[in-house]
Amino acid sequence: MPDTDRDGIAPGALQKILVAARDLGFLGPGPIERHLRHAEGFTTLARAQTVAENPRMVDLGSGGGLPGLVVAGAWPEATMVLLEANERRAQFLDRAVFTCDLQQRVSVVHQRAELFGRDPAYRATFDGVVVRSFGTPAVVAECAAPLLRVGGWLIVSEPPGEDDGETEQSGRWPADLLEPLGLSPTEVVRAEFGYQILRQVHLCPDRFPRRNGVPTKKPLF
Repeated sequence: MPDTDRDGIAPGALQKILVAARDLGFLGPGPIERHLRHAEGFTTLARAQTVAENPRMVDLGSGGGLPGLVVAGAWPEATMVLLEANERRAQFLDRAVFTCDLQQRVSVVHQRAELFGRDPAYRATFDGVVVRSFGTPAVVAECAAPLLRVGGWLIVSEPPGEDDGETEQSGRWPADLLEPLGLSPTEVVRAEFGYQILRQVHLCPDRFPRRNGVPTKKPLF
Protein backbone atom coordinates (compact mmCIF):
# COMPACT_ATOMS: atom_id res chain seq x y z
CA MET A 1 0.00 0.00 0.00
CA PRO A 2 1.59 3.34 -1.06
CA ASP A 3 2.10 6.03 1.55
CA THR A 4 -0.51 8.75 1.59
CA ASP A 5 -0.56 12.31 2.85
CA ARG A 6 -2.99 13.71 5.42
CA ASP A 7 -5.86 13.58 2.90
CA GLY A 8 -5.43 9.91 1.95
CA ILE A 9 -3.90 10.93 -1.41
CA ALA A 10 -0.45 10.04 -2.74
CA PRO A 11 2.26 12.27 -1.22
CA GLY A 12 2.64 15.60 -2.97
CA ALA A 13 -0.12 14.93 -5.50
CA LEU A 14 -2.67 17.27 -3.99
CA GLN A 15 -0.10 20.02 -3.40
CA LYS A 16 0.91 19.92 -7.08
CA ILE A 17 -2.72 19.99 -8.20
CA LEU A 18 -3.56 22.98 -6.04
CA VAL A 19 -0.47 24.92 -7.12
CA ALA A 20 -1.47 24.29 -10.74
CA ALA A 21 -5.06 25.34 -9.97
CA ARG A 22 -3.83 28.56 -8.38
CA ASP A 23 -1.55 29.30 -11.33
CA LEU A 24 -4.47 28.81 -13.73
CA GLY A 25 -6.71 31.08 -11.70
CA PHE A 26 -8.97 28.22 -10.57
CA LEU A 27 -8.02 28.79 -6.94
CA GLY A 28 -7.63 32.06 -5.09
CA PRO A 29 -4.29 33.49 -3.97
CA GLY A 30 -2.58 32.64 -0.73
CA PRO A 31 -0.60 29.75 0.73
CA ILE A 32 -1.72 26.26 -0.28
CA GLU A 33 -1.64 25.18 3.37
CA ARG A 34 -4.28 27.75 4.21
CA HIS A 35 -6.53 26.49 1.40
CA LEU A 36 -6.06 22.95 2.71
CA ARG A 37 -6.97 23.91 6.28
CA HIS A 38 -10.10 25.58 4.98
CA ALA A 39 -11.06 22.40 3.11
CA GLU A 40 -10.31 20.25 6.15
CA GLY A 41 -12.81 22.34 8.09
CA PHE A 42 -15.47 21.18 5.64
CA THR A 43 -14.44 17.57 6.29
CA THR A 44 -14.76 17.92 10.06
CA LEU A 45 -18.16 19.59 9.85
CA ALA A 46 -19.48 17.19 7.21
CA ARG A 47 -18.59 14.16 9.30
CA ALA A 48 -20.37 15.69 12.28
CA GLN A 49 -23.53 16.20 10.22
CA THR A 50 -23.63 12.78 8.54
CA VAL A 51 -25.33 9.59 9.72
CA ALA A 52 -25.05 7.63 6.43
CA GLU A 53 -22.34 4.96 6.37
CA ASN A 54 -21.54 5.66 2.73
CA PRO A 55 -22.47 9.29 2.18
CA ARG A 56 -23.01 10.69 -1.29
CA MET A 57 -21.91 14.30 -1.66
CA VAL A 58 -21.50 17.01 -4.27
CA ASP A 59 -19.04 19.89 -4.42
CA LEU A 60 -21.06 22.69 -6.03
CA GLY A 61 -18.94 24.74 -8.41
CA SER A 62 -15.79 22.78 -7.60
CA GLY A 63 -13.38 25.01 -9.56
CA GLY A 64 -9.86 23.94 -8.58
CA GLY A 65 -11.13 20.93 -6.61
CA LEU A 66 -11.64 22.36 -3.14
CA PRO A 67 -13.09 21.32 -0.84
CA GLY A 68 -14.28 18.22 -2.74
CA LEU A 69 -10.93 16.50 -3.29
CA VAL A 70 -9.90 16.95 0.33
CA VAL A 71 -13.24 15.78 1.73
CA ALA A 72 -13.31 12.70 -0.50
CA GLY A 73 -9.64 11.89 0.09
CA ALA A 74 -10.11 11.95 3.85
CA TRP A 75 -13.34 9.94 3.78
CA PRO A 76 -12.85 6.54 2.08
CA GLU A 77 -16.48 5.50 2.62
CA ALA A 78 -17.82 8.53 0.74
CA THR A 79 -18.49 9.25 -2.92
CA MET A 80 -18.26 12.74 -4.36
CA VAL A 81 -19.42 14.55 -7.48
CA LEU A 82 -17.38 17.58 -8.49
CA LEU A 83 -19.86 19.79 -10.34
CA GLU A 84 -18.35 22.42 -12.61
CA ALA A 85 -19.96 24.43 -15.42
CA ASN A 86 -16.72 25.74 -16.91
CA GLU A 87 -15.23 23.35 -19.48
CA ARG A 88 -11.56 24.15 -18.78
CA ARG A 89 -12.02 23.70 -15.06
CA ALA A 90 -13.96 20.48 -15.56
CA GLN A 91 -11.14 19.09 -17.71
CA PHE A 92 -8.64 20.11 -15.04
CA LEU A 93 -10.74 18.32 -12.39
CA ASP A 94 -10.86 15.15 -14.50
CA ARG A 95 -7.05 15.08 -14.52
CA ALA A 96 -6.89 15.92 -10.81
CA VAL A 97 -9.18 13.03 -9.85
CA PHE A 98 -7.00 10.62 -11.84
CA THR A 99 -3.77 12.03 -10.36
CA CYS A 100 -5.18 11.60 -6.84
CA ASP A 101 -6.32 8.05 -7.69
CA LEU A 102 -9.86 8.84 -6.60
CA GLN A 103 -11.64 7.87 -9.81
CA GLN A 104 -13.43 4.96 -8.12
CA ARG A 105 -15.25 7.33 -5.74
CA VAL A 106 -15.08 10.79 -7.29
CA SER A 107 -16.65 11.83 -10.59
CA VAL A 108 -16.64 15.12 -12.46
CA VAL A 109 -19.82 16.45 -14.05
CA HIS A 110 -19.48 19.31 -16.53
CA GLN A 111 -22.89 20.95 -16.31
CA ARG A 112 -24.71 23.99 -15.00
CA ALA A 113 -26.15 23.52 -11.53
CA GLU A 114 -29.67 24.41 -12.68
CA LEU A 115 -29.68 21.49 -15.14
CA PHE A 116 -27.93 19.14 -12.74
CA GLY A 117 -30.58 19.78 -10.10
CA ARG A 118 -33.36 18.78 -12.49
CA ASP A 119 -31.75 15.50 -13.57
CA PRO A 120 -33.67 12.58 -11.96
CA ALA A 121 -30.37 10.72 -11.57
CA TYR A 122 -29.16 13.40 -9.15
CA ARG A 123 -32.17 15.24 -7.76
CA ALA A 124 -32.76 14.57 -4.04
CA THR A 125 -30.08 11.87 -3.98
CA PHE A 126 -27.28 13.52 -2.00
CA ASP A 127 -26.59 13.36 1.73
CA GLY A 128 -24.57 16.55 1.62
CA VAL A 129 -23.46 19.52 -0.47
CA VAL A 130 -20.26 21.50 0.12
CA VAL A 131 -19.79 24.96 -1.34
CA ARG A 132 -16.59 26.97 -1.19
CA SER A 133 -17.12 29.67 -3.79
CA PHE A 134 -20.23 29.58 -5.98
CA GLY A 135 -22.49 32.58 -5.51
CA THR A 136 -24.63 34.56 -3.10
CA PRO A 137 -26.59 32.72 -0.40
CA ALA A 138 -29.77 32.89 -2.51
CA VAL A 139 -28.07 31.32 -5.53
CA VAL A 140 -26.33 28.65 -3.45
CA ALA A 141 -29.55 27.73 -1.67
CA GLU A 142 -31.65 27.47 -4.85
CA CYS A 143 -29.06 25.31 -6.63
CA ALA A 144 -28.20 23.08 -3.65
CA ALA A 145 -31.64 22.36 -2.16
CA PRO A 146 -32.93 20.31 -5.12
CA LEU A 147 -29.96 17.95 -4.75
CA LEU A 148 -30.51 17.04 -1.10
CA ARG A 149 -32.44 14.22 0.49
CA VAL A 150 -34.65 15.09 3.44
CA GLY A 151 -32.27 15.34 6.39
CA GLY A 152 -29.34 16.18 4.12
CA TRP A 153 -27.01 19.06 4.91
CA LEU A 154 -25.45 22.02 3.14
CA ILE A 155 -22.16 23.52 4.32
CA VAL A 156 -21.13 26.84 2.81
CA SER A 157 -17.95 28.85 3.30
CA GLU A 158 -18.72 32.22 4.89
CA PRO A 159 -16.78 35.49 4.56
CA PRO A 160 -14.73 36.72 7.51
CA GLY A 161 -16.70 38.60 10.12
CA GLU A 162 -17.12 39.29 13.79
CA ASP A 163 -20.91 39.56 13.82
CA ASP A 164 -23.04 37.79 16.38
CA GLY A 165 -23.98 34.37 14.96
CA GLU A 166 -27.75 34.82 15.29
CA THR A 167 -27.71 38.24 13.63
CA GLU A 168 -25.41 37.09 10.86
CA GLN A 169 -27.46 33.98 10.15
CA SER A 170 -30.75 35.86 9.96
CA GLY A 171 -29.18 38.45 7.66
CA ARG A 172 -27.43 36.26 5.08
CA TRP A 173 -29.55 33.12 5.49
CA PRO A 174 -33.09 34.24 6.43
CA ALA A 175 -35.07 31.24 7.66
CA ASP A 176 -38.42 32.47 6.34
CA LEU A 177 -37.06 32.93 2.81
CA LEU A 178 -35.20 29.62 2.81
CA GLU A 179 -38.26 27.66 3.96
CA PRO A 180 -39.85 27.50 0.44
CA LEU A 181 -36.73 25.62 -0.71
CA GLY A 182 -37.01 23.16 2.20
CA LEU A 183 -33.84 24.50 3.82
CA SER A 184 -33.36 25.58 7.41
CA PRO A 185 -30.21 27.33 8.71
CA THR A 186 -28.92 25.51 11.77
CA GLU A 187 -25.53 26.86 12.77
CA VAL A 188 -22.79 29.38 12.00
CA VAL A 189 -19.31 28.09 12.81
CA ARG A 190 -16.51 30.59 13.40
CA ALA A 191 -12.92 29.49 13.98
CA GLU A 192 -10.01 30.19 11.64
CA PHE A 193 -12.64 30.10 8.89
CA GLY A 194 -16.38 30.63 8.79
CA TYR A 195 -19.01 28.11 7.69
CA GLN A 196 -22.80 28.14 7.50
CA ILE A 197 -24.62 24.85 8.05
CA LEU A 198 -28.15 24.27 6.78
CA ARG A 199 -30.46 21.25 6.86
CA GLN A 200 -32.96 20.02 4.25
CA VAL A 201 -36.13 19.66 6.32
CA HIS A 202 -38.44 18.77 3.43
CA LEU A 203 -37.95 18.04 -0.27
CA CYS A 204 -37.34 21.02 -2.49
CA PRO A 205 -40.44 21.75 -4.63
CA ASP A 206 -40.29 20.81 -8.30
CA ARG A 207 -40.33 24.45 -9.43
CA PHE A 208 -36.74 24.86 -8.22
CA PRO A 209 -34.17 25.42 -9.50
CA ARG A 210 -35.42 27.88 -12.07
CA ARG A 211 -34.03 28.11 -15.61
CA ASN A 212 -30.34 28.65 -16.34
CA GLY A 213 -29.17 32.01 -15.03
CA VAL A 214 -32.46 32.98 -13.39
CA PRO A 215 -31.30 32.29 -9.79
CA THR A 216 -28.52 34.83 -10.31
CA LYS A 217 -30.52 37.41 -12.27
CA LYS A 218 -33.59 37.23 -10.03
CA PRO A 219 -32.46 35.90 -6.63
CA LEU A 220 -35.11 34.71 -4.22
CA PHE A 221 -33.76 37.00 -1.50
